[in-house]
Amino acid sequence: MQLPWENVLPYMNHDPRWFEDFSRRAPSSEHLREYQAVVPDAWRTWRRGYWVIAEPPGAPVVGEGWKLHVSATSRTSAETLRRSLPVLRDAGVRFKFLMDPMAVREANGKTFPRASSGKFITVYPEDDIQFRAVAAELTEALQGFEGPYVLSDRRCPGSRVVSYRYGGFISHFELQPLGLRDLMIKAPDGSLVRDVRTPFWHAPSWARDPYADAEPATGTAATAAASTTGKSTAAAPKGTAGTSQGLLHDRFKVESALAFSNRGGIYRGVDTETGADVVLREARPGVEVGPEGIDAVHLLRHEYELLTELADTGLFVRPVAYFEQWEHAFIAEEHIDGSHLGHLSVTHNPLYGLDLTAAGLTDYYDRFRLLWLQVADAIAACHERGIVLGDLSPTNIMVTADDRIRVIDLESAFHEGVGGGAGLGTPGAVTRRAMANGQGDRRSDYYALGGIILCCVLTCQQNDLVDHAVPLRLLDSVAADLALPAELVALIRDLYDEDAPLPDPAVLRRRLTDLPFTTAWRRLPPLAERVTPAPESETGLRKRIAATLDGVAQYLRTTADPQREDRLFPADMLVFETNPLSVAHGVYGCLHALHVTGNEVPDTFLAWALRRPAGPKSLPPGLYYGSAGVAWVLSELGHHDIAVRVLRDSAGHPLLHTEPGVLTGAAGHGMACLRLWRDTGRTEFLDRARDIGKHFTQTAVSARHENGRAHWPGSGGQTPVGYGEGASGVAMFLLALHAATGDPAPLELGRAGLEFDLSCGTYAPSGLLSFPPVAATDEPAAVLRHYWDEGTAGILTTLLRYHQVTGDASLRAPIEALLPDVRRKYTTFPQLFHGISGLGNALLDAYEFLGDAELLGDAERAAEAALCSAVQRPEGVVFPGEQTVRESCDLATGSAGVALFLDRFRTTRPGARTNANFLLDDLLAPTGPGA
Repeated sequence: MQLPWENVLPYMNHDPRWFEDFSRRAPSSEHLREYQAVVPDAWRTWRRGYWVIAEPPGAPVVGEGWKLHVSATSRTSAETLRRSLPVLRDAGVRFKFLMDPMAVREANGKTFPRASSGKFITVYPEDDIQFRAVAAELTEALQGFEGPYVLSDRRCPGSRVVSYRYGGFISHFELQPLGLRDLMIKAPDGSLVRDVRTPFWHAPSWARDPYADAEPATGTAATAAASTTGKSTAAAPKGTAGTSQGLLHDRFKVESALAFSNRGGIYRGVDTETGADVVLREARPGVEVGPEGIDAVHLLRHEYELLTELADTGLFVRPVAYFEQWEHAFIAEEHIDGSHLGHLSVTHNPLYGLDLTAAGLTDYYDRFRLLWLQVADAIAACHERGIVLGDLSPTNIMVTADDRIRVIDLESAFHEGVGGGAGLGTPGAVTRRAMANGQGDRRSDYYALGGIILCCVLTCQQNDLVDHAVPLRLLDSVAADLALPAELVALIRDLYDEDAPLPDPAVLRRRLTDLPFTTAWRRLPPLAERVTPAPESETGLRKRIAATLDGVAQYLRTTADPQREDRLFPADMLVFETNPLSVAHGVYGCLHALHVTGNEVPDTFLAWALRRPAGPKSLPPGLYYGSAGVAWVLSELGHHDIAVRVLRDSAGHPLLHTEPGVLTGAAGHGMACLRLWRDTGRTEFLDRARDIGKHFTQTAVSARHENGRAHWPGSGGQTPVGYGEGASGVAMFLLALHAATGDPAPLELGRAGLEFDLSCGTYAPSGLLSFPPVAATDEPAAVLRHYWDEGTAGILTTLLRYHQVTGDASLRAPIEALLPDVRRKYTTFPQLFHGISGLGNALLDAYEFLGDAELLGDAERAAEAALCSAVQRPEGVVFPGEQTVRESCDLATGSAGVALFLDRFRTTRPGARTNANFLLDDLLAPTGPGA
């Protein structure tokens, strides 16, 4: 699972190397001083995450009700708390507050989840009488104070900072298949229902608004968008500039909402004066942007002024108007019909489409050279006027249909000597000096240009956050594979060096213009040629792999922290949001990798894992995120009795059939049952696997196309495609169940599931067959995948085994159709789940099943690419994890998963079955023709 950036960023703020739980940051003293000066020692006080919770002696336990929120900015939070504390103390009411001004700034930040932002103090009145009394006193005490509008709330009458919503007071959690926990509240009938937290007003059906008769606040363009899109997105509860009223005295008509962030919405609209399409960008007051916490409204005005100054260049988006309505600010800008440069480079790069012909490479690089020239011109135009862009990235450069660029999003730009920018930067496109100073400079703009050009060659620039050497190693590798001109490589290296001299704009323009793309490719580049490993090169690669694997094991041993409760090894941020035990992100995935790669599993590591609860209240039942994976690893480590207890305890888990797939659902659980039956001989687990097979038989849905296909929808209503959550994973379990029981029914049903996934394949313009993450309904999928968890590699994993077991010659054609999409050397990430290690694993599967030496050559290339991302640290060797922005040890995104692939490369051979990624190959014997 990939989290959106708004969820990733908070885990990047507290350690430069690892994703880190924000609860480990020590607070500063400003808020605690105010609290200690007012609240008696008899009150119970403790910390949970960023919150300090205060409870008066004898306070009744109330589960849910109308709660109050007080908003503030990081500049006003201490004074807001000082004014609020006497009211809360005298009322004897439970409350919590954010621990320091920095936490307030983060909670008000532009990327903070909108449904939670703006809440500085939360008050839990014991009844409606106390609710009204405390609300009135807080309103009086905080007259004249300003704070962000809390999107989930309504303001109390007469206040701009006190608001309210209905929700839970104490933590009732319901476990989800991934291991996340939903907060629940009790309905009047005693049942638990989800505590819905939306970025707009919502109350359960039984709760009557305590201020229902009060005059509602007016709203903003967010509800204007809601009235046209049919989605409730309001920044205010009621009444707004709708499509009939419009914005700026009806000048702009909102037609749709394009995106939302805590900062505000982005809307598509029409300028009724000119009839031109426009984009409307919104800023909410009190949202704090960047390291200095600049108010979003002030920043939007600043950006409008810069865009106005640069409008004559034709290289920046043209501003149409700046205006304020209700409490929010807006810029109306020209609508640019096109794609951003990052999307354009991914969709047209011959490296990804595998169109490695001389014509394909020449056309691509000649086209993009003209775009890079325009970006260089935009930088030069800014610098001539004393403006530093500060944050320039592939996603804020739009490209029109006639290949003209328009730079958008200048919130970090500023006039030299004046300042005023947000001080934000994009990973892989900002110098370390700029990150340390909280502000870019002229050199950082050219560094960003180097990152942009590198992104157009290979999307690897974000690796720079982990180790600056990684993107340059990958650049050298792809340059050799594509026979890129040496002049291009030198240019990228010169730009992508923050200590290099500032380029002369005229010289830079000449270097770009003179790049010899029209004469660079006289024949196919080396990467276009199929190869078989030469013995001498294979030996050298094996030595590098051996050294890397030793370094990975050393890193695991030296970075493990048995004193921590939340995780043992540095891992993906999901280890904090799910559980510390899982195979995907927790300790058992790393123990599995140590064991498979021939390393001793230290007793201290196992003891740390065994101290944590693994029962159904703590873990979901799935293979990669729950107790089934825990049991599998314990069994392979020889601890069969513990494994049996863990898996036995999960029998009847309420989440067992919530999802169908291997990652979190019944298929993965069923595979673990077969594993323990195989390891221990206990028929109870074979019986449970049979029951899961019957469940799939009863719940299979016939595909919409024709008979002979079956699929299983996920809990969200969509039908996932692929190995991780889709029908291919279910088919893998059913194939193993058939092998264990001899019953042909699971085999037939599994084949139908596999056929469904295969029917979802889509040919890209390059001719490659790839797959969407979910089955398309009415429109073609916008995104196609070739990875293990979603996409071609995972489906091929199952397809190869059906071909082997059944001997069905008709399956060879789809195998050949899928292979080109995984015969890659370069992907964005090195990881197992959706990176090159997962593709390499599928290539090794194909080599072992089919015996084609060229497939081993493809796997060798994948291993070489993975090794380019290895980072040497004093603790050992580690790989960049999710989004390549932090080091990670876990199996899904980090070193453990990469190690499984690299280790397998050393032992693979035709006819072997060496895939250690939780399969049941020891069960699968050929049963078809010729068996």
